[in-house]
Amino acid sequence: MELAEIVRAVRSYRGVARKAPIESVARGLIPGRSGSLLAALGEDSAAIKHGSEVLLLAADGIIQDLVDKDPRWAGYCSVLVNANDIAAMGGLPVAAVNVLSCGDARVRSSLVKGMREACDKFGVPMVGGHLHPDTPYAAVDVAMLGRTTQSRLVLSSGARAGDSVVFAMDIDGRFTPGIPYSWDTTSRKSPEDVQARLETMHEVAPMLSAGKDISNPGALGTLGMLLEASSKGAQVDVDRIPRPAREDLLQWLLAYQGCGFVVTCDPKKADKLCSRFESAGLTAGVCGRVEPGRRLRLRLGGDEETLFDFSKDRFGCSGAQKI
Repeated sequence: MELAEIVRAVRSYRGVARKAPIESVARGLIPGRSGSLLAALGEDSAAIKHGSEVLLLAADGIIQDLVDKDPRWAGYCSVLVNANDIAAMGGLPVAAVNVLSCGDARVRSSLVKGMREACDKFGVPMVGGHLHPDTPYAAVDVAMLGRTTQSRLVLSSGARAGDSVVFAMDIDGRFTPGIPYSWDTTSRKSPEDVQARLETMHEVAPMLSAGKDISNPGALGTLGMLLEASSKGAQVDVDRIPRPAREDLLQWLLAYQGCGFVVTCDPKKADKLCSRFESAGLTAGVCGRVEPGRRLRLRLGGDEETLFDFSKDRFGCSGAQKI
């Protein structure tokens, strides 16, 4: 596959393009400064100082076509995506609540079944929520509370020029049947294995300068969000990103990872960091370097292309708060 084709596909991918409106909404709602608020805009969850701890608060809604196509999996993913957001911030989950809108009892039952399975898998109790039992549509949204300490808080906005870019992914999985960009690494693993993989981010947090979980913009889109939040650029060798040998490169780059992270760190810590990820069952590698400019540049097979130019491209992660 040619690099120019990858650039076109990533830039036009729905998981990337649909991020653009976030900034206008966030700036209308999120305070610039607010006492105990440590970070919000551009991060995977809000970080709120609370005594000696930092509380993490995340929320996600599941896209309509997934709810329509597979409501059980949509319910499962509504918990999974929040657990990944908490983990990406160096946190451990505490509890979740949901908003369930569905007038069809059969579909509602499937959504609930999926949420229940995921709560058991990720070790997160669902402690409340709100039900709209008479809507003409089906939708599921979940918010999750997590906790960490300030020394283990991982922000998207902390990448520094010269840092190594590390991708860490669980490549032991499969694409969900009928959902080509859902890379499932959790449904067939034990709760102990799933939770151990996510808890790795909490363990390695002091080694990191920045991090995010690989979500619906895919591996490169997620890195783009991190770089925009950090006001930095980077150069990445695409062929060094971990990937199962049997999977198509473009599909893999666009996949929502069941358990995957892109992080930055001091190059002197990179080998040790990768070893820690590997010991938890993730495949990790140094794939590039953070640069002082505002462009994400890719290399593949001797070619080089600019994927994002953050003087023009927007994810809604700019202006992130920094502690």
